[in-house]
Amino acid sequence: MLGSDKQYGALAAPHLGTELRGLVRSGRVYDLSFSITSETPYSGTTSPFSMRPKQRHDESPVGGAFGEATEIIRMSAHVSTHLDAICHVSERVNDLPVLYGDIPAVQVEGEKGFTSLGVELCPPILVRGVLLDIPGSKDLDVLPDCYGITVEDIKTCLSTQGTDVRAGDCVLVRTGFSRYRHCETARYVSVGAGPTPDACVWLAQKGIALTGSDTQSYEQVPSSHAGHMELIRRRGIPMLKQVNLDELAADSVYEFLFIALPLRLVGATASPVTPIAVC
Repeated sequence: MLGSDKQYGALAAPHLGTELRGLVRSGRVYDLSFSITSETPYSGTTSPFSMRPKQRHDESPVGGAFGEATEIIRMSAHVSTHLDAICHVSERVNDLPVLYGDIPAVQVEGEKGFTSLGVELCPPILVRGVLLDIPGSKDLDVLPDCYGITVEDIKTCLSTQGTDVRAGDCVLVRTGFSRYRHCETARYVSVGAGPTPDACVWLAQKGIALTGSDTQSYEQVPSSHAGHMELIRRRGIPMLKQVNLDELAADSVYEFLFIALPLRLVGATASPVTPIAVC
């Protein structure tokens, strides 16, 4: 549960210390987000992005030379690159949905969102980032459909890259599936590669602060979401989805300063983010 030090699950309040500053060598910045359009893939439990004009420049009520345009946007917070909040995932215990910290969901969930564990409580994220380029470690461009990334796959990838996973890290898992986001949307949504439950447990036991991937679901699809329950529900480890990792992999950037700033959407189960990697 949230502590007096403003910890949000496994995420502590940010501090740009010597170790994190040492990750910045060239100063190059990578944008790890995908654009948000009406063509952006979305899952059946969320809703698509839509936007329409609210006011056009030739309709400005102010008069004179001044003009103004605005719009109305409708979307789920889980569209495109986003951070899953801790209140997003529950686990049935004694036939009742329970959240992180053993909070019964019924006690904190309402028509206006969650009164506890919402994404607005997530602090700005500044941590060491690690890329796991799983297909790259196998001399592949993309993993096979429904491929389950095992603990051995992760260990082999780390050895190939010469990297490690430390407590407090953000671990980003590349599968190569981002190539299907727009050209084969159904494939992207329904048969994604991703970590197996055992791999999720292994990452959690390393003490990571958060994790993410370039896929719609993070875990291997189809799945029972056992990894989600292990990471988010039991450990309070937030999860990033649809992260753009191809440029990092192309440049063999496996360690970096990772920064993400979730929107303070009170009571929400997720927030769109534009994460960056600085190396």
